[in-house]
Amino acid sequence: MVGGIVERLSITTPDDFISLMGHTLGYWPKESLVCITLDDHRIGATLRVGLPKAEADTNRYVQDVVKFIATDREATGVVFGIFTPAPWEPMDDRPYEDVMESLTEELSQHNINVRDGWLIGETSYTSYFQLIPDPLARTPLDEIKTSQLNAELVFRGSSIEPGPGFRIPILARRDLSEEVFKHCIRIESMTPPVATAKARTLWGGFLEGADLPTDAQSAELLADFKFISVRDRLLADIPGLEDSLGDLLLGQTKRPPHWQRVDRAQELLLHLYTRANGPDAAPVLTSLGIIQWWEGKGSRAHQCFKHALEADPHYRLAQLSDQMVAAGILAPWAMDKNSAYQPPMSRGPRIEGMGMA
Repeated sequence: MVGGIVERLSITTPDDFISLMGHTLGYWPKESLVCITLDDHRIGATLRVGLPKAEADTNRYVQDVVKFIATDREATGVVFGIFTPAPWEPMDDRPYEDVMESLTEELSQHNINVRDGWLIGETSYTSYFQLIPDPLARTPLDEIKTSQLNAELVFRGSSIEPGPGFRIPILARRDLSEEVFKHCIRIESMTPPVATAKARTLWGGFLEGADLPTDAQSAELLADFKFISVRDRLLADIPGLEDSLGDLLLGQTKRPPHWQRVDRAQELLLHLYTRANGPDAAPVLTSLGIIQWWEGKGSRAHQCFKHALEADPHYRLAQLSDQMVAAGILAPWAMDKNSAYQPPMSRGPRIEGMGMA
């Protein structure tokens, strides 16, 4: 904000919308339906779901999508992208035409209009609403790189990865397992309140600061995360809110989390992971997965939980959390545009939509 005036970034072309889908998700999805809600000319929430299988219950699928879109109570419109390499030749039905017709009808019951949509392949895209597909009218995806919005988001530091994989660093590791074990012995000699208070002081200092822990401090934090009650309290401290521990862990507080603080926690956890060995890594990877779940990134959360269970196949929180993600349960924070995660590149000027019919 400069002089009380909020800078606005306008979306004026399909290239801009498709670019925004990639930047918001952080990767190019595959076999996915991506929807962006609109409130008049403002951009709302982004939803990604896998495309339905041939044997799927279309009505159930549509109802689930509508339920998520309708959580944005201010939404009056939606645009969508169907990411699939499925061919669409002249005289063929549109891919997933029955699903999209049903979705359009159901959304209209909630006073939400489908304003535009695109069929997005691996190298090009085309309007979903043209009467007869014209292979020559397909637009190369490379042209998205030259869109004004894409250029601005890249300038802010955003990027679009080729896939949803969570990038866990591969660095020269320091094996601190012996030091971690010694700290575990010390923690066991304390009362739970004392151990928790000591851990919160150390963890909170790094959440509020800019430095990374030394190896000695990393070993202490790795030991703290191995104790369930301490781990849960440290996780609940990440959003920076005063609320019940359960509501914080489940992402269902009335106020949104401080996402910059969450970003900082992820940086710290990745640093700890590079110093973790064997089962010591499971609590850290699980904590990273929970952050991904808070942010609405189910695929990345699953990958973190998978790696955690590779480190410790019996780690209970990773097992339960992965089951929750597999069941399609979203964090309430991720379902409300007022609290949903926004990448750092989009926390500045407001991004507005185009006046689409």
